[in-house]
Amino acid sequence: MTNLEIKQKLEQAQALLSDVYHWADMPMSNGLQITPDKTNPEIVSLMSCADGCISEALDSLQEIA
Repeated sequence: MTNLEIKQKLEQAQALLSDVYHWADMPMSNGLQITPDKTNPEIVSLMSCADGCISEALDSLQEIA
């Protein structure tokens, strides 16, 4: 793979993580009411961590380009 292809795949991964992050950060609905609790705060945290790792990988990729 070229550096450009790797960059595109990392950016695609960030977009997918963002979709999951926003889903997990939405208030839960039990069908009757919306509660202020997040759907899954652990998933929010993990998606944020993964996004940070991808950002670091993109930075590293720029350094070797």
